[in-house]
Amino acid sequence: MANVTDPLARAIHGTNPQNLIEYITRQKIYDSQYWKEECFGLSAVDITEKAALQIKAVGGSYGGNSKPTRFLCLVLKMLQIQPDDDIVLELVRNADFKYVRALGAFYLRLTGRPADIYDNLEPLYEDYRPLRRRDATEWNLITMDEFVDDLLREERVCGIALPRLPKREVLEEGGYLDGPRRSKMLDMLEEESPRGVEDALVKMAKAGNEAAREALDTRGKLHLVDGGKKHEDMETEDMEEGETNETDHGERRNMTPSRTRSRSRSRDREESSSRRRHDEHGDRREESRRERKRDDGKKDKHRSERKKKKDKKKTNKYGSLFKKSSNDDEERDTGSRKATNENSTMPKGGENGGEEKSEEYWNAERAKLGLKPLKK
Repeated sequence: MANVTDPLARAIHGTNPQNLIEYITRQKIYDSQYWKEECFGLSAVDITEKAALQIKAVGGSYGGNSKPTRFLCLVLKMLQIQPDDDIVLELVRNADFKYVRALGAFYLRLTGRPADIYDNLEPLYEDYRPLRRRDATEWNLITMDEFVDDLLREERVCGIALPRLPKREVLEEGGYLDGPRRSKMLDMLEEESPRGVEDALVKMAKAGNEAAREALDTRGKLHLVDGGKKHEDMETEDMEEGETNETDHGERRNMTPSRTRSRSRSRDREESSSRRRHDEHGDRREESRRERKRDDGKKDKHRSERKKKKDKKKTNKYGSLFKKSSNDDEERDTGSRKATNENSTMPKGGENGGEEKSEEYWNAERAKLGLKPLKK
């Protein structure tokens, strides 16, 4: 029951206040020795006393085992018991103990409304007391105003993800805050001389500071920046033109015939080299065109040869329907000549519907051609 939130505590940002610290970090805190021994059954007064006497640094977790600091343990205890808003503001305004103020500022940043956060934390920019900060692997020395600035600007502080905080300009436009924050530096400048503020803003605006330009714009003194810049630009342009004119006149005066001759020679050399480069470029293009033509001719030749080979294969495949005989080629040629002679001497009656030839006749003809006799 020691790790349960107070039943009378209200939800913060729509959730249990302890959920503002990540689950793993909460479990590390619950398992730590300081939580078990020193953070049981504490009230707001006890937390303030322990913060004043026992906290020696701000920070989140440290070491290889991510051991939580005492500062983080007391923050979780405040989220668990949820002290009154007046008590939290008293912690923030406490000027005697700096770590008590840091604890109250961190708790207010986690649970407060945006307007209350800006109203109560911005005055702490005037607190320059040093604070020890323990990071994961080292110790650092910061000041209170740096710690407060991190709370207002950063997304994670002491290893804890902070709730989203709207920008001050948005709250000013919505009417939640009264105008921009007034810096102490402006008060000091106005005390010395009213004119000194404008001069400082003009210098900052010329250096590129946008905030200074906005301040001058609200005062109606922006023309001091733009007018001064224009005047300076005109002066610099006039000086540059005068210098260039003087150099041109001096060069013209100092020109001698030998220098003019050398310049003309250099121009001729440049022109001849440019012509040479142009001619070489043209020759390269002509050679590339000829090579392309040669390659195209070779490709056409190869295509025609391939086509001829394909046609030859087709003719060889379907050229003769008879099987080759075992006799020599000479005997086959002589037999074919005799057959043609006999066919030429044949009477035309057979061709024009005469009597059909007998089987012996065809076997004799096949024998002349060197073929086997017909099967019965």
